[in-house]
Formats: sequence, C-alpha cells, structure tokens
Amino acid sequence: MKIRTKLILSFGVIIGILCIEIALNQTISNNAAETYQKLKTQVLPALRILDKFESINNEVFLLISNKVHHSNFPSKSQNRLSGILEVELPYLKTELLLLSENLEENNEVALKAPVIIELTNELIDLSNKINNLLVLKSDYTNSNKMQAAVSLVEEDISKIHAQLDTSLLLLKIDFGNLLEGYQNKFVQSLKSLSNIILITGLLGILFGIAVAIVVIRSIAKPIKTLNKAALKVSRGDYDADIFLKGKDELASLGDSFNIMTSSLRSNFRLIESNNEEIKQQEEKIRKVIEASPAAIILMDPQKKISLINAQTEHLFGYSRDELIGHSAEELIPSRFLKQKSIIDTVFSSKNKIEALGINQDFYGITKLKEEVPIEISLSFIEIQHQDMILASIVDITERKQQETEIKKYVDQLKSKNKELEQFSYITSHDLQEPLRTVLSFIDLIQEDYSGKLDNDMNIYLKFIADASTRMSKLIKSLLDYSRIGHKGIVGTVNCNILLDNVSADLKYKIEKAQAEIYYKDLPTIKGFDLELRLLFQNLITNAIKFQKKAEVPKIHISSEDKRTHWQFNIADNGIGIREEFQNKIFVIFQRLHNREEYDGTGIGLSHCQKIVELHGGEIWVNSEAEVGSTFHFTIPKTIK
Repeated sequence: MKIRTKLILSFGVIIGILCIEIALNQTISNNAAETYQKLKTQVLPALRILDKFESINNEVFLLISNKVHHSNFPSKSQNRLSGILEVELPYLKTELLLLSENLEENNEVALKAPVIIELTNELIDLSNKINNLLVLKSDYTNSNKMQAAVSLVEEDISKIHAQLDTSLLLLKIDFGNLLEGYQNKFVQSLKSLSNIILITGLLGILFGIAVAIVVIRSIAKPIKTLNKAALKVSRGDYDADIFLKGKDELASLGDSFNIMTSSLRSNFRLIESNNEEIKQQEEKIRKVIEASPAAIILMDPQKKISLINAQTEHLFGYSRDELIGHSAEELIPSRFLKQKSIIDTVFSSKNKIEALGINQDFYGITKLKEEVPIEISLSFIEIQHQDMILASIVDITERKQQETEIKKYVDQLKSKNKELEQFSYITSHDLQEPLRTVLSFIDLIQEDYSGKLDNDMNIYLKFIADASTRMSKLIKSLLDYSRIGHKGIVGTVNCNILLDNVSADLKYKIEKAQAEIYYKDLPTIKGFDLELRLLFQNLITNAIKFQKKAEVPKIHISSEDKRTHWQFNIADNGIGIREEFQNKIFVIFQRLHNREEYDGTGIGLSHCQKIVELHGGEIWVNSEAEVGSTFHFTIPKTIK
C-alpha cells in the first residue's frame, strides 16, 4: 500500500473518531442544554413561586389573625394586607397558571395548580369578608361581627390556610425531587461529555502513535537505505543499486534512484570515452600544429606566449623555453609597435579575424635581430573560459622575391604587348597598301584588256582578286582584334536599347534571312558600350549565318541574375556544333566549314571571347548538331 494511501486512511480514521466525538458531544450537550433549560424555565421558577406562595399564605393568615384579635390593627398592616389580597396573590395565581399551562399534562404543578388557585381564591374571598366586617373600630365592639370574624378565622381561613400550606409543601417536595433529578441528569451529562472527550482523545492519541510508528517504520528504513546509496554515489560508486519492497512511493523512488545510477554509469562511461576522444583530438591537434608549415603562436590578453610550434622556433631562432611566458611583441620590430595594437582590437571585438602583412609590408624580428617579411593572421578563440589569440605566421621571403621577379616580368610583358600592338597596327596598316595596289592593277588589267584575255587568264585574275580581298578582310579583322578594349570607358549600358541599335544595324541581313529575334526585360549593366555592341552583333550574325536552308532563323536572347553577375543566353535553331569542335570555335582564325558554304574570316568568336574576358566574364556554348546552339556569357555586376 502506498504511503499516501496509508496516511489518507489514518487521517480518515482519526477524522471519523473526531466526528463521532463531535456527534456524541453534540447529543450530550443538547441533553444538558435541555435539562438546564427545564431547570431554568420550569423547576426553578416553580420553586420560587411556591416559596413566595408559602410566604404570602403565612403572612395573610398572620395579618388576618391579628386584625381579628386586635382592635388597634395598624393601618400599615392593613395596607399590607390589602396589597397582598389585591396585588400579590392575583399575581402569584397568574404566574402559577402560566407555569401550569407550559407544563406537561401529567406534571404535578399542572395537576395541583387548579387546587392551589381555587384555595387561593377562597382565601382572598374570606379575607375580604373579614375586611368588610371589621372596617371601623366600632365594629370590634359589635359582638355579632366579631363572632362572625372569629369564626371565619378559626374555622374557614385556618382550614384553607392549612390546606394551602399542605398543598404547597407537597408540591415543593415534588419539585425538590424534580430539581434533584434534573441536577443529577445535568451532572451526568457533563460527566458523560468529559468521559467521551477523554476516551476519544486517548483513542486519537493511541491511534496517532500507532500510525506514526507504522509510517516511520515504512519510511525511515527506505530513507536510510537511500541515504547510504546516495553517499556511495557521491563517492563515485555508481553501482550502488537499492532494492525496496512494496509498491509505495519510496519503492518508486528506489526504482527511480536505480534508473538514475544506471544513467550515471552510462554517462560516466560516455564521459570517460569522450575524455579519451578529447585527449586523442588534443594529440591530433598538437601534431597538426607541430606539422603546420606556418608558425603558430597562442597568446593571452597580456600578449604572453603560452604555446608555439616547431616552425616558430625555426622561423625566429628561439627555443620554446625562451618564448613561453614572454611577450609576443619581442618578435616584432619596434617601429610597428608604435601603431595601434591590432591584437587589442581582436580581443575587444571578439570572433574577429585580423591579418597583417597582406596589403602592407610587415616584418618579424629573429633572435639574431634580422627582419623577416611575414604575414600574420590573428584569430580570437576561447580556451577553458579564457580569451586567447591564435597567431598564424607565414614567412613570405620567397614570395616577396617571386613578386619582385613577377613584377619585373609583368612590366616587360606590358612593354612587349605595347610593342606587339604597335607592330600589329603598323603591319596591318602597311599590308593594306600593297593589297590595294594589287587590286587596283587587277581592275586596270580587266578594264584595259577586256576581251583580249582568254578564259583561263580571267579565272586567274579572279582568284588573285578574291584572295587579295580575303587577305584584306583578315588584316582588318586582326587590326580590330588588337584594338578591342583600347581607350574604352566603363559606362552604364541598357541592353534593350543596345539590341535595338544592333537590330537596326543588321536590318538588311535580318530581312534577307527573314530572321526572328526575341528579347525583352534585359538588364542595364556596367561595361564597355562599343565592345558589348560588337559582342551581340557577332553572335547574332553567326546565328543568322549558320542556319539550316529550309528554316527561318529564330534567335532568343535572355538574361539571368546570378547575384554577383549577369548571365546572357543567345539561343538559335541553326545547324549546331558537334561536341568535339565546341572548344575550338573560340580559337582565332578557326573555321569549321568551307568558304563556299559559309563565308567569313574565322575571327568573330575570338572577338567575342576577348570582349567577355575584357569585362572579367566567361563565354561558352551548349550545342547539338542539326538542333541549334546556345551561347552563354557572363558580365560581372562590378567591373574593375
């Protein structure tokens, strides 16, 4: 049985005993109150009236006797007698009558009250007769009146007085017995009430003691067992299981305690396993730090070094013992220490990473006081609730040397490119002149010797003229290629307006091929206006040119916002490009078809690639032979 049930039953029994006690007390109290009420309202008033009656009866008899036997009866006594006969006796009669009406029918007072009242009426009547006989002093000398008065006193009044006195005495005796009975009953009620209180109190105390003993026995032993087991657990003995009999709350608590110890055992084993893993991870981290090609330094907010790796020793020439506990500022030239401490900034901001030596020259100083160019990355970390800075230091001596050499080579390359551009321009310009001369002499020969040349000669001249024209176009294309990006200014380009202008420039070709070009909602971008115009023009021209014979060219131009750049897509329904040629089409002068099929110089897509790369983007193609091609290129949203 559960402890809660035991306690509820125990308190229920105690409450039951108290309820029985209250009910008995209430019953006895009601009886006592009823007895007291009868004493107060019946017995005591009756005795008081009877005593008064007895006293008045004797006083009336005495006053009447004195009045008859003494002629000089005082007026004071006469007034008293009149008061008794007119006031007190009628009042006592009324009291006795009211008392008898409130009593039970078989009550002595109720039975004898009419007799007493009748005797009292006779006494009053006889006393009034004597008062009427003996009014004046002269009446005492009247023998007849005196004889009648004496006769009334000695025979009638004396008899009635005796009867009334006897009735009152008997009634007093009855009420005395009744008073004694009520008093005994009241006392008995009080004794019974006291005994009930005593008995129920003793029963309650004994039952409470018994309940306390049972509860203490059912609680103390399990609690003691739990306490011992808890002490074992507190000492690290997680195998301290307990076994409590029963199905009460303490037994449930014991089961919960066993579950807790089982969980603690599992958690402790897990903690041990985790600690072992942490040790292994720490060992791995230590090995990683030691194997790091960069010098690693761990420092506290006071810039005191607490950890370094082997590369730090190699870079600065100090041993671990010479650096641990010393300030990290000893490894920095004094001229850099005058600047605001970036280490303090990292500590104050937390979770911030700062770098030194990337955009400006920064140096460390070795044990031999030699300065070494370095790059430092400072990272805020928290180790065991302590703020720390982890510095990763890289020796960039070789990189600086390489940068110097690269800068030298870049300057040389710029100079050579400039010379090459000048050479291309001069060469292209100078080559145009002899070609124009050749074409001019061919025209003169054809005009001057028209009709004189045989058919073979005309064919030869036509071949020379066509080859010279192609050569001129190649030289012009080469010149245009070399000029791409020269003296260009980055501006804002509305691609919708740009394509409107390109469509207008290619109106003749578009109408001739009956081509359909679709575009709308293109973005406004940053770029070189003329180069972007040439880019779209070349791609649209190629889409119209490389078209299947029986189909109308359909060209769809769209754009996609790729967060950092715009991607443009130009799709056609042309002849397509086989997969093995898709990486070759952007090579300068690369052709995939005979001139008889499709004319051109083979430099158009090279122009496109150079323009896209000029903007910092990429260009590629997705194509399927006999289905069509889609050229993609990207333009960054920010042009450097």
